[in-house]
Amino acid sequence: MSSDYHLPTDHGVAVVQDMNDGTKKVMVCDAVVGGEPQNVYAIHFKCTSLRVGPGVRMEHGAAGSHTRQVVEVFSVERGVVEVRTLRRGGNPVLEAEALRR
Repeated sequence: MSSDYHLPTDHGVAVVQDMNDGTKKVMVCDAVVGGEPQNVYAIHFKCTSLRVGPGVRMEHGAAGSHTRQVVEVFSVERGVVEVRTLRRGGNPVLEAEALRR
């Protein structure tokens, strides 16, 4: 298995919120509407290191940050979350849903 491949990998819009304890919460959802995540289906808690890959576009707001496109989100090790562009082609269903909102 390649060192570039990590399971599980979630695909969706990533939402990053700063927590009071200094960590981050990274949610994966269908879309963001009015700064609010829609249909969250995965959450990474207690993120101490967030790695955002090249080509990932982030939008920043009062409630946190979110990606402007569907991305891959995965945890390499405890506390470390990576966000990167899709590697194995796009996800047309999620991309269409994100564009529709």
